[in-house]
Amino acid sequence: MGVVEKELEQRLSSPATIPYSYYVGGNQLFVVSHTGLQGQLEAIWRREIAIEKLWGQLPGAAQSHYLFTLLVEEIRSSNEIENIHSTRQEITDALESAQKPAGKKLSKGRSRFQEMTRTYSILFDNQMVAGEAFPQTLKEVRELYDRLLGEEIGVQDQLDGDLFRAGPVHIWGGDKKPIHSGVVGESEINGRLNAMLEANRDSTALHLVGALVGHFMLEHTHPFYDGNGRFGRFLLALRLKSLLSAPTAISLSAEMMRQKNKYYKAFKQLEDPMYKAEATFFVTDLLDMLANAQEQLEESLLEKRQSLQQLLNRIAEIRQHESVGFSEYQLQIFFLLGQVALFGPRSGVKLEEVSKFLEKSKQTTRRELGSLVDAGYLEELNKKPLVFALSIKGRELLMFDED
Repeated sequence: MGVVEKELEQRLSSPATIPYSYYVGGNQLFVVSHTGLQGQLEAIWRREIAIEKLWGQLPGAAQSHYLFTLLVEEIRSSNEIENIHSTRQEITDALESAQKPAGKKLSKGRSRFQEMTRTYSILFDNQMVAGEAFPQTLKEVRELYDRLLGEEIGVQDQLDGDLFRAGPVHIWGGDKKPIHSGVVGESEINGRLNAMLEANRDSTALHLVGALVGHFMLEHTHPFYDGNGRFGRFLLALRLKSLLSAPTAISLSAEMMRQKNKYYKAFKQLEDPMYKAEATFFVTDLLDMLANAQEQLEESLLEKRQSLQQLLNRIAEIRQHESVGFSEYQLQIFFLLGQVALFGPRSGVKLEEVSKFLEKSKQTTRRELGSLVDAGYLEELNKKPLVFALSIKGRELLMFDED
């Protein structure tokens, strides 16, 4: 027995080793839960506690609009990793359309990414019970793929098997040579995806490690002709939402985009026969990305919290000056629109959202908004539906434009 074989045997027999029912190049996939990896997990859980605390300190409107901002960046980044260009405005428009009441037609001219954003919007809604939408069967995997990407897939890439692809699929490099080939045969695809689902269900293993290993399994299997990467990252975010906070879960694709070379290298390394299907390095690399995403998220939340406090202080100052003459409802409107300006990619809010925030009728809300428009503090961005935003004068009142 050679040195490599002895080392492999030692690792596989170690009590710290987590084996998975998945094979790469004839070798069983496994992760060694060494002290370094355990330290990474501990740091992630500690930072997650801090993020949850910061997130809980934000008002509901701020949370909603900030989550919207993160969704825009998540979808755009996941597209960019696959070299699919999409602008923030394009994704914002699609998400806006996705939030229309059921039964309303999607606007013409904005069909691109609408079904994709609709799925993201539904599955990452704050009211969703954590983890309830993660697929449990192969049929549910296919149904989720159709919901997410069905309208984005070209005719030539439509699935031709019972649930997944029946034919071969390859990823080509710049030199026109295949750099990865998906597994062959739908029965083989089914078996491997069942292993992926099991990795995410296993209650005896480390859940976060299982989620990352499951991500590799899906991407390595490549069950679709097109959309594997975007679907895989969506599924990973969906799984992470049941383990971590929603803001953390939907911040990872942006970090993967920032570290795109490292992300792809992690896959290539694990597929290298020299590594004998050891996924430890793959997991630690992705944990690094997750930790970086958390760090940036925490810094952003700290900055947003400070800005929010400044907004509250400014509104308190305005309230104390009786000569200004704003009603309490109008001050609440300033607070809502101030949050939108601080936390969202959108500049305005609909009449319905303002009415709900004030807990007043649309008629009363419209009257208060109209007074602020007439005074020059707000502007109407749209008539149908009515959308309002802070004007330059309104931003100056709240001191948003001061250095």
